[in-house]
Amino acid sequence: MTLRRDQERLAHLAMNRFGLGAKPGGIARIRDNPKAALKRELEKTGIADITNSTLPSYVQACQVVHTDFNAEHKLKEKELTARFNQHLKPEIGFVERLVLFFSNHFSMSILKDGAIRATIGQLERDVIRKNVLGSFNRMLLGVMKHPAMIRYLDNEDSIGPNSTSGINWGVGLNHNLAREILELHTLGVGGGYTEDDIDGLAKIITGWSFVRGWEAAGKYNGGNERNRGQFIYRKDWHEPGAQRVLGKLYGGSGVAQGESVLSDLARHPSTAQFIAFKLVHHFITDDPTPAMVEPLADAFKSSHGDLKAVAEALIDLPEAWTLPMTKIRTPYELQIAQFRALGRIYEADERWPFYSSLNTLRNIPWERVTPDGYPDETQYWEGPDAMRIRMETAPINSYSLLFKGPFKTAPAVLAGQLFASAISKASLQAIANATEQYVGIATLFMIPEFQRR
Repeated sequence: MTLRRDQERLAHLAMNRFGLGAKPGGIARIRDNPKAALKRELEKTGIADITNSTLPSYVQACQVVHTDFNAEHKLKEKELTARFNQHLKPEIGFVERLVLFFSNHFSMSILKDGAIRATIGQLERDVIRKNVLGSFNRMLLGVMKHPAMIRYLDNEDSIGPNSTSGINWGVGLNHNLAREILELHTLGVGGGYTEDDIDGLAKIITGWSFVRGWEAAGKYNGGNERNRGQFIYRKDWHEPGAQRVLGKLYGGSGVAQGESVLSDLARHPSTAQFIAFKLVHHFITDDPTPAMVEPLADAFKSSHGDLKAVAEALIDLPEAWTLPMTKIRTPYELQIAQFRALGRIYEADERWPFYSSLNTLRNIPWERVTPDGYPDETQYWEGPDAMRIRMETAPINSYSLLFKGPFKTAPAVLAGQLFASAISKASLQAIANATEQYVGIATLFMIPEFQRR
């Protein structure tokens, strides 16, 4: 019995520290070897792929850019539904957590512009998901050449002061994208770059733009209806000559000059350290130590940024299996855990409970206004007001998810299927005391075992 309880504790940890929350019976299915179950997810071909023929390609999503708010919004909602459905599929959801991690690492907000609203779902599907167990270099290049990121960080009008257009129009650089590439996406604060490096990188990516609606409609600046919304390189806007970044002189011309510096940044030792630290911080503890970070950084460097190798190093960390589960689920992760527990999601026309609670807790997907992404610190999510709102919204979420019909399993039985022996007697008793099913489910959503990961 003691051995079984130990196995179930580790399975509970795998489901919640690494995954998106248990599905009924999940702990029993993986308890014989939770670590092996995690690694099986990494080996499963196409596990991150969303296979939905009704979702748009890159070109099709870009065709919606700057056409109509409702069309952009409907496309975003369709992408979000596909995302929810994908969250429900895997046994553990480790790869889905990695997708969410890197999507937040390259955070953007649809509130800024229709170009982002129309294409962010396609970016996540075709760039983040396609590379989440592959090359960080390819992921970085794909995100930085995507119209959503170019628009979000204002690079569409960045023109070299010594370029043909810069001289003729008297306009100049925008440093936003270059600064965040170095500070948030690769090296990190303290990663060894200077203001001169930001300036050099900003010059290198001048002319990296996208075709805005007015350019497509009026056939301005190389735009037309065929390439509406798509990435475009504008040679006349590009700062001529070689530029220096991190001590290296980048010559050449065109898009290749920028691709070269991004490839070097993707493989830089500071990038390895930064990504490793963030992964440990996200999955394990608010206080990563060098002993936890170094194995991931080493895996990143030795594999030249192979993210599958880094994920395997995370699974192999001893601390991942010994430290207590003190981190609290983000509000979005909590909603997903609820979906997985019941096997139900909100449809697009009935999402008010989802948006209402996440708006109050400031965690709506793809709506973080600042480019640093939603915080990972437990303290940020567990303030007194935040915990009160979590408690108040649990009954609303429970009632809404049960609106189309009662759940076939009693709440206390469901709790046993979700947590096995990892649930405390107090939590189980609180659930069993509920006199109505929706109250029992709401209590299940509120217990510490459900709130923490």
